Amino acid sequence: MHLDKTELLIEEFVADILENGTDNDMFASGYLQGHLDLILKSSQQAEHQFSEFLQRMEDSLQHAYGKNELSQADRILVVNCWIGLKSSFNTHIA
Repeated sequence: MHLDKTELLIEEFVADILENGTDNDMFASGYLQGHLDLILKSSQQAEHQFSEFLQRMEDSLQHAYGKNELSQADRILVVNCWIGLKSSFNTHIA
């Protein structure tokens, strides 16, 4: 998948959460959005492939989790949000 398409899917995913999500969903997507913005922009500039973008996201999130930036409950929310977004990616790849 091209990273421009990835950006559109992220925007759609977040817009859906803003329209239909719970407060917890909005928190998780907001936290995830910070990582997504940084990693996606740098991946686009470096002309990375989609798989590299995904790996960099995983690494970024694992680094944040390792620094205990989130409570365990909040971490679970973010993990589930990330799984949902990756599922959305997979739907569009297939």
